[in-house]
Amino acid sequence: MQEQLSVTDFYTDFVLPALSERLDQAFPEFGWRRDARGWIATNEEHTHSRLGVRAERVVAHGPAPRGFLVHGGVPTLWTAYVSGGPVPRGEEFVRVVKDLAARAGVDSGPIERSVPRDRRADLLHDFFELCKAEFLTGAGAEARSYLGRRDFSNDAIEGLGLGVVPAASRTREELRDGGYSEAEIAAAGIVADSRWPGRLCGGWRTEHGRIGTLWARTLESETAAETRYLYLRGASRTNLPPYGLAEVLVGPRDVRRELALVEGFIDFHQLRARGFENVAALGGTSTNPRTFERLSELGVEVVTLCFDRDGPGRLAAARGVEQAARARRSPSILVLDPERLAPAKDPDALVRARGIEDFRSRLQERECGIAWRAYEVLGGISSEADASNRRSALSTAGAWLGTLPPRLALEQEDAVQAVARRCGYSPEAVERAFRARFWNDKSRSIERHEQPERVDAGRSLT
Repeated sequence: MQEQLSVTDFYTDFVLPALSERLDQAFPEFGWRRDARGWIATNEEHTHSRLGVRAERVVAHGPAPRGFLVHGGVPTLWTAYVSGGPVPRGEEFVRVVKDLAARAGVDSGPIERSVPRDRRADLLHDFFELCKAEFLTGAGAEARSYLGRRDFSNDAIEGLGLGVVPAASRTREELRDGGYSEAEIAAAGIVADSRWPGRLCGGWRTEHGRIGTLWARTLESETAAETRYLYLRGASRTNLPPYGLAEVLVGPRDVRRELALVEGFIDFHQLRARGFENVAALGGTSTNPRTFERLSELGVEVVTLCFDRDGPGRLAAARGVEQAARARRSPSILVLDPERLAPAKDPDALVRARGIEDFRSRLQERECGIAWRAYEVLGGISSEADASNRRSALSTAGAWLGTLPPRLALEQEDAVQAVARRCGYSPEAVERAFRARFWNDKSRSIERHEQPERVDAGRSLT
């Protein structure tokens, strides 16, 4: 994207919400009328002539929809609809945003000033295009062979959207020919690391589709874990959404309602290549509350953590549940216990060995994240253990469950009952003990005054 982020933020934060309230005035040609989930078209003449479908198949559902959807077809963004072609970029995007702001009754004064080009964003885009072209040439043969050995089909390999990092001299030459200065190329960090050329690479994008950073993976099997993946110097991943989320967001809204979150980039691409679309990757094991807040803001309602079947993967799942609980708002969190992937180590290995339908089937065994985490806290204690160990484990679980916010009152109650039965006690007795020891008057006061709408849901626990 060539425009500054402020233009995109203006469109996302102000124009889209206003537009969703007056679609019938902004786009009268559709004959929009409200339904239970948003808007549905009624003008048969327009939808037949423009889209070739019945009006009832054209909807704009959800809060602040980014466009409309033809059932059984592909979504169309408002920006693409107004521009009459592909999704606009640069100055054309700014023009279209102003047009949509006017339709929505929003003052476009904040972006009327001259908008400078974001040269670094342009450069990263052009560099990655160069990498993708390199991938399909002889220079990318080793990378394509590597992916073939990972059981990607030839057709899938060409459609992955990955690249191979060219030699630094070629990168400089091509970008200089594209109008970038040597100083701009150096500042972008794309030629700063001599280990990058020849590596498989991918673009890690923002939810708006801009490249925020790039990863570069070695093709050598004996490389140490800490250098297997390299990232663009000077480009933080902290504020980026999960890898691949931008691809989910351009799809139908029904797809983004549920999201499988995996660890690795190859896990992501393997699942996508086999038709599993609602997936994104962490690019590691770290999460933070903002990750889940952002997913919720973008319309994701349920997240299933599908992490590797090893110690770090199990720990990452536990931390993911805790980070989601700390978030101000979050999708519902489910966990596919890592052992459910056995004998495979990760989703990539599972689908290679058993196929995508086997993975889909195992997803049906996912559990409520809160209950799963509470079981983890018990540490394997069951009703077979002696009373002192059972009580100690329950105390640890109760202390953690007592930290949960009121919005998780229902999940908390289910978890209390689950751990009680696991340890051989009645849920009623454990609930009384937890209420006395871990849910004190202060926590009840917070629930009443800060989130009164959730008091009834959690009253039996607090």
